[in-house]
Formats: sequence, C-alpha cells, structure tokens
Amino acid sequence: MKKISKSGLLICFFSLSLCLLTAQNKNGASSKTAVALYEEGIAYQNEENYWTASQNFLEAVRVNPNYTDAWFSLSQCSYYLGEYDLALQYLANAEKIEKNNSRIQNLKGMIYLETGDTEAAKNIFQNILKIYPNDVEAHFGLAELELYNGKFSGAEAQYVESLARQNNNKKALLSLALLYASNGNFTKAQNYVRRAMNYYSGDANVHYLSSIIYCMEGNLQEAEKQARIAVEINGNYTSAYELLSSILYYRGDYQSSIDLCDYLISHNRNSGKTWYLKGLNQKKLGDTVSAIKTWDMGLTVSPNDELMRMALELDVRETLSLEDPRRKTWAQYHLNNADQAYERYDGATASYEYQRTLMIDPTNSRARLSYAKMLELNGMHETYLDQLKFTRENSDFTTALSKKEQNDLIDTVEAYDSILTDTLAQKWNIDTFFLDKIRWNIGIYYTDTSMSFGHADENRLTAMAASDIFSGVAFTSVRTETTPVSGYGEAFSKARKAGFDYFIILSLNEAEEDMTLSAAMYSARTGTETKNMHFYATGNGQYSIILRRLRESILSSLPVRGKIITRKTKNVVIDLGKTEHMVEGAVFDIVKKGKILTADTGTGVYYKTDDILGQIRITKAGEEISEGIIENKGFYDRINENDEIVLISMPKSENEDAVDTAPTADARGNNVIEQSVVTNNKTFIEEIRKAVEKPAILELIKSIR
Repeated sequence: MKKISKSGLLICFFSLSLCLLTAQNKNGASSKTAVALYEEGIAYQNEENYWTASQNFLEAVRVNPNYTDAWFSLSQCSYYLGEYDLALQYLANAEKIEKNNSRIQNLKGMIYLETGDTEAAKNIFQNILKIYPNDVEAHFGLAELELYNGKFSGAEAQYVESLARQNNNKKALLSLALLYASNGNFTKAQNYVRRAMNYYSGDANVHYLSSIIYCMEGNLQEAEKQARIAVEINGNYTSAYELLSSILYYRGDYQSSIDLCDYLISHNRNSGKTWYLKGLNQKKLGDTVSAIKTWDMGLTVSPNDELMRMALELDVRETLSLEDPRRKTWAQYHLNNADQAYERYDGATASYEYQRTLMIDPTNSRARLSYAKMLELNGMHETYLDQLKFTRENSDFTTALSKKEQNDLIDTVEAYDSILTDTLAQKWNIDTFFLDKIRWNIGIYYTDTSMSFGHADENRLTAMAASDIFSGVAFTSVRTETTPVSGYGEAFSKARKAGFDYFIILSLNEAEEDMTLSAAMYSARTGTETKNMHFYATGNGQYSIILRRLRESILSSLPVRGKIITRKTKNVVIDLGKTEHMVEGAVFDIVKKGKILTADTGTGVYYKTDDILGQIRITKAGEEISEGIIENKGFYDRINENDEIVLISMPKSENEDAVDTAPTADARGNNVIEQSVVTNNKTFIEEIRKAVEKPAILELIKSIR
C-alpha cells in the first residue's frame, strides 16, 4: 500500500473540515447559537408568522434542550395555531425547568380554556393570583373565562383590575373597548380606544381593532381610515387588508374592493372569504356572470366554504339555463355528500343532499335514481314510480345509464304501473299532482345594522338560503325580503300587510370554526313572539346543518292542516298522506272554511267551538291523500268539500323519520312526530347553550397580542 505523506493528511483534514463547514452553513441552523435562533423566532412570531417562528424555536431547543424561553415560545406558537395538544407537550418541557413560572402557568390555563377544561383553567388562574395578585395575565385568563360563560360584567371587572395594575396595558384597553362596543356603549368604547392610541399610535393591531370598533358603530368612513393606517404600518397585515376590502364593499366602492381582493388572492389563493367577497362585489356591479365564475374558482380552492357555495347555487338556479353543462359539476358536490351519508345510514342527510343535487341539476339520472331508491325503501312507491318516469322521460337517460340500466328501469316502470292499480288516487279519480297543499305563509327578514366580520352580507344570504331550503316543503310558502329591515316594527308591518301567518327575523354569528343561527318567530296577526330559536354547529357541513335545524324547528311548531277534497256519505278524502306523516288512526277536527287563525300567543291555532263541524278518523293513508270516516257534530250535517281540518291526535308511527319536510304539530302547537334532524342528547343541548352565550368578540379579544 502506498504511504500518504503528512502534508497529504493535513490537506485531507482541512478539505474534510471545509466540507463539513459548508454543509453546516447550507443547513444554516447549526452555525447559529440558541439565543440567535430564538431571537429570529421572536421576530417571526411578532409578525404572526408562527410556522417559521416554530422552526427557529425547535432549532434553538435542539441546540439547548434547557432553553425555557424557546420551549415557552414554541408552545405559544402552537397555541396560536390551534394545536393545543402539541402546545401542552412543549409547555411540559418548559415546566420541567421552571415549574412555578407564572407565565408558563398562565399559558397552560389558556390552553385548558380552549380545550374546554374550564375548571382546570380557573384553578390555575386563581392560584396564580393568590401568589402574584398583580399578575395581569391571570386576570386576562379569568376575564376570558367569564366571557365563555356569557358574563360581560365579570369580564369587565377583570379587565378593570388589570388596568388598575398597568394603566397602559394594550390588551386590557382594547378588550374593554371591544366589550363596550359589543354592548352598544360606543362612548366608553371610544374612550378606551383613544387611550390605546395615545400609548400605541404606531401599533398596527391597535388601528386594526379600532377600525373594527368603528365598523360596529357604523362609522365606516373612520373605520376605513384606521384600516388604511394599519396596512400602511404593516404591509403584511392580511387581516387588516381583508377588513379594508369588506369596508370598501359596505361603502359601495365595489371596484376598489375587487382590486384589493385581487391583491389578497395574488398573495394567498386559498382564502375562500376573499373569493366570496370578490364575487359579491361583481354581483353588486351587475356582472352576475363574472360573480359565478369567481365563486366557481373560489370553491376549487375552498370547497367547504358553504356560504360561497350557497351564493353560487342561488344565482345558478336563478340565472343559468337548465342545459348549462356546469350545473352537473356543481351538483356533483352534493351527490358525493349524499352517497357518503347513505353509506353511513344517515338517511335524513342523504335525502337532503339528493334534493340539493336535483335542485341544481334536475336532469341528473344518477341522483334521481338514488333519491327514488330512498323513497321506495320508505314505502313511497307511488312517488318512487313518478321519479322513475321522470328519469326516463326528462333526464340524461340515454347518456348517463348503460343499456342494461335503461332496460331495467323501463321494466321496473312497467311492473310498478301494473302493481299500483288500486291506489287511493285511482280509486277516487284524483290527480294528486294538481293539489294545492299550501297552508302556511311565512316571511323571513333580517337586519343589517352593522358590518359583519365573517362573510359579508351573511344575514342577507342566510335569509335567502332559509327561504330556499323550504322550496321542497309543499305545505309552506316562505318568502324572503331581499332588503334589510330596521327591526321588529318594520318586519311586523310588512308581514301583516303581506298576509303572512308568521314572520321570522334571523341573524348569523360566525366564528373561525363554528357558527350560530338565531331566529325569532312571531305571529304576523298579533305580533307576539311564537318561538325563539338558536342553532349551533361546527365542523363539516355546519351551514347546511343549522339551516335544516331551522326548518325542522319551524315545522315542528306548525299544526298539520289540510282540507276535504271529496266526500261520499261518511267517507271523505283529505289532501294529506304519508308525505305528511299520515297514518291510520290520526284524528282531525273539521273546521268551517276560513275560520282557523293562528293563536294569539305562542304556537298552535285558534278556532271557535261553534265553527267545529265534526271530526275525521283516518282509515287508510295513501302517499298524497288519505281516506277517513267523518263524525258529525250535532244533528245537522254541515260538512262540505273544502272545509278545513286540523290535527288533534296522531298514533305513534314506526316510520317517523321518513319525512322531514312537513309540519309535525297538533292544533295546540305541540310537536307530535319526532324527527331525526335534531337530537335530544343532553350533551348536545348543553353545547348549543354554551355556543349561544359565547360572545362574538371573544375571538377578537384573543387575537390581541
């Protein structure tokens, strides 16, 4: 073997060292100290770039595993990103080194608040204050705990305590400003805003939150000014840019708002709300074609943005021809949801999604056949046959189905035509297609007193969506006022003049991951409140869930009403069937035509005893009509065709959840048919209660750094 000289060994050693040094420099991290990495991370964290900051903090603790500040900041970043389990893991490492550090304990308490362990959080904050009475962070924790429980006065007291200890504390000043603004006390709110401005005039976050408070007050001119200052101070302040684009929309400067939306999209194409807002602006400018294209593009990057999807679908149904090929693409979203719901035996959701599919794309053979199959399983054989005939005659029958499927469908139609020869409709020679079953007229209204911070015009869109979701309910005519009302008085006046039975005023409250729909239902005859409703949902499909719960709740308060179609001696036919939950043994009062009124207060109907002509007991229930036997009241027979009927009692049925699009109350307004849309689970009801009481400003207060 050839010997290597000493000089050769030195050359090899220095070459190897140079390679290692180069590799380290390429890595970047290993050539920096833990302190340098930590300071870089803090700079990113201050810019709210928590992902990059986390990388730096991770490198810092690799260099120095006992670096408490780095572990703490790493936990903070995970907390801000909503990764609470991970935040607790990182915080545990910091706690091993400094167990009694109050800021570590405060952060743990805040994490517990987010995970719902409010008792543990409360204990932590109270224990800190026993040792450190002047710890403002613990007061902040208790304030948020009070807000979670809907106790504004308790939260106010905690923030005031914080200011007593630090009179220039930014979070305390801005939190109090938001708290007072949310309660309509804008004089006090602006007082705290001005104090915050005096101390932090160059802080973009202060100007941003000040803009929000001016929006809540309705002063959009000053709100725009403050939002512009925020983005001038921090050119990367995405939230401020988003707020500014919304303000411009509400001020009617639609083109400027579009320009700002384009800027935001160029920096982040995945912002669903920005695509949504751009489409709204285009629609306001009368360019519905561009609005639909914008929303279509937005849904490709944010497919779960249900409000944007609803806006698109409402316009599609109103403006595009049934032959537009894009309808099939948009309908596919609901068809996929329906198929998945069907596979997990969620019949109510599957039925809803199949109906949404067919509303967008009525000629969709796959959706119609799947929906028809559900009808058949629920015993609706006549309606099943109608769906098959429609598929054969009016859909993409020859292109969507194989030859075998086409032949099978034709054979099934012929078989059912042969079998269904003794239906009630044929027996009484009644064409059920032409039955007018509308018994309830309802108006939906919304107020627009201040700018929303979720989706722009969310209340208007939700009012339109609420009306749309009733389109498959034969018993109700639901109409939405397209412009906002000033409040209850204007809504009552319009509803009464329109001849509605009830009117509803609704509002939507959006948070980052959940939403709550509030709706108050009133009698349009007397103006008294009938029902106050709150619906909470989170996770996938939350918007459709709360809309369906609203529909179910309204229907559960509407008495089942119908009329007599025809009569032969004691036998009568009424215009109610299995599609309205009819079963053998149901009992109705027969009331003189035009004499049924909504109750003066609460749910139910009112009619005079003298106007009761008799009763009907159902002997056979068809799908759209039913047969019954009448019992006269008194000696004289005064019962005629078109006299009205109202449900008195209903036997328990084995198929109570087969239909969720019909009224389910008796004459007193008591729900007599249990539905599957809303659960009676106590845990879920408690979740709804907490969500309703949780104030909208909580997320804003938590964002103050």
